[in-house]
Amino acid sequence: MTSADELVHAAKAILLDFDGPVTPLMPAPVNALAADAARAALKGVELPADVATTTDHLTVLRWTASGAPDRLADVEDACVTAEIAAARISEPTAGALDFLRWCQEQGKPVVMVSNNAAEAITTYLHRFEATSLVRGIVGREPRRPDLLKPHPSLVLAALELAQAEPAQAVLIGDSVTDIEGARATGVPSIGYAKTPARGRDLNEGGADALVDTMDLRRQ
Repeated sequence: MTSADELVHAAKAILLDFDGPVTPLMPAPVNALAADAARAALKGVELPADVATTTDHLTVLRWTASGAPDRLADVEDACVTAEIAAARISEPTAGALDFLRWCQEQGKPVVMVSNNAAEAITTYLHRFEATSLVRGIVGREPRRPDLLKPHPSLVLAALELAQAEPAQAVLIGDSVTDIEGARATGVPSIGYAKTPARGRDLNEGGADALVDTMDLRRQ
């Protein structure tokens, strides 16, 4: 496995997932409340068991696209509202802001590429006066949950913003969908493993390197 140090230092641009590597946006019970808000927009609709009990609001959003498409706009709005509310209170992942500052010092543009709404990411960056540390934000396309990672479209859009070819960038994310999205576009990937179990999942998903800290200046 390639080292994270090699990947970060060789990269012309950094593609960075938001929820996890930058901030734990949806810790319990915030995640469950967001999922409840998404389900509230589906009142009267019979939900499959996994959707009725999930604590992942994006699972509800994905299902709605095919299971209740006439409610998709309402569920999307509920998800955006919940994410913005979470972004107003979430705290930085240890080392993440220092890493963003280091990237700026090194001349490595950072593009956020996330399944969350761009509005939530903007809200968070404003709180910590970090907007200038990011070249751009690629959040989910409204009403198109089919294009969420691991679909390559968000990663491709981030590459365009970063003005980098796939081999010139590195994507850092904490979920298998991040790694799969990177692989689908030919972008090297670093898995941020918050737990040993997550590290195993990311490794099996094909991450090119693993880290357990976001202070990647020290890798």
